[in-house]
Amino acid sequence: EAPVEKPAGLVTWNRKIPLITNPWLVLQCICIPLGIGIVFGSLFSIITGGEWDMLILFLILGAGLAVLMLIVMLVLQIVTRGGLETEFFISNEGVAHKAGRSTRSLDRVSAGGSAVLGSMSGTGAGLLAMSQENNVLAWEEVRYVSVYRSVRSIVFRSKYLISPVVLYCTDENFPEILAMVKKYAPAMATARL
Repeated sequence: EAPVEKPAGLVTWNRKIPLITNPWLVLQCICIPLGIGIVFGSLFSIITGGEWDMLILFLILGAGLAVLMLIVMLVLQIVTRGGLETEFFISNEGVAHKAGRSTRSLDRVSAGGSAVLGSMSGTGAGLLAMSQENNVLAWEEVRYVSVYRSVRSIVFRSKYLISPVVLYCTDENFPEILAMVKKYAPAMATARL
């Protein structure tokens, strides 16, 4: 059996992804539910002929969901002792991340427990987390790159803006990984780095 050929310049490392101490994730947990509340609230308000009480109701629901998501993140950060275990990859071909064993187990327990308890939203969230356990993005697919130096993370998005790949670097390898991004990523995606 022939050995699997590794891509040139392949760099791999493991790191726990911080949750409640991660400004990027916290912002998403607040903005996504509030954004959904605004969209659906406005839609229902227009359909009902200008009854803006629906907008307020959906904003309250969105805010409640945001608070719930932040509480879940806090609990997960405590339970996992610092965040979700993940393996990261970068090479001349692209970037990828892969959930660690404890993270995969947590996703399955979450989805299974929610299903047993009859929570469709919890089951859906668990299944969504399972679908995002392994993400790969080739350099030619990268359209947007965002760098968050405070948490040593680099976010890569395709033109469709779905399934981003996030590399959480260590303090030691962050400069090297950033240099590789500038070398391999399309110029239009790294113009502001």
